[in-house]
Amino acid sequence: MRLRVTGRPVATGSGAHLGRLLDTGPMLRGTSFHPPDPTVAFLYASRADLLRLGALFRLAATSPHSALHVPAPPGPGPVDARRTALLVAREDTGLRPSDWPVLRRVLRRDGTPLTVTAPAPRPADRPDDVRRLADRHPARFAEHAGASFVLAHPELLFWMGDSLTAAGEAVATDREVHRRGESHRDDWAGFFDPERTDDPMHALCVVAADPIFHRAHWQRRRTSGA
Repeated sequence: MRLRVTGRPVATGSGAHLGRLLDTGPMLRGTSFHPPDPTVAFLYASRADLLRLGALFRLAATSPHSALHVPAPPGPGPVDARRTALLVAREDTGLRPSDWPVLRRVLRRDGTPLTVTAPAPRPADRPDDVRRLADRHPARFAEHAGASFVLAHPELLFWMGDSLTAAGEAVATDREVHRRGESHRDDWAGFFDPERTDDPMHALCVVAADPIFHRAHWQRRRTSGA
């Protein structure tokens, strides 16, 4: 998948190897990240955004010098809960949550429009391998100054991307989306701290929220067009 993002260079010192932020801008306007309150986080996204996020997570997994920035969209979210911007990077970029004040200033500067090509997805159904990897190298979640951070081993990030892609591909035929406009698609439980699952985060739940597939949406359209 090819996607348009904005590349923003990061000065040396804001992370050992981090060289740039890949800012998604308004592209993911159908995405809302809700940090844990207190132990479960929620990622709500439309079908199109799930497919884009999957590709971007895989891109972050293959780039040791880039971090992905997904801003919190304006306006109300799908649920009445606190939302934050989301930053995703490999653990070896050296990105630290305490870098956020510097990175926030970087985001105010002009950037360079880029077309990036993400690696193709692999089968997302490889839980045993992923679980063993998470046991050895758990992902890290942190929140600092109104931004949330997901930092992980490259292979774990790649699996997260594949999981998001699989969720997006399943939306159109998901019965719960047709009934209610949303559906719980995945539960990344235990990947962030398997030894202490209550701290800092027990699970990240992926929810497909796409009213365009809700039956009532098309019923309203047929009624208004009659």
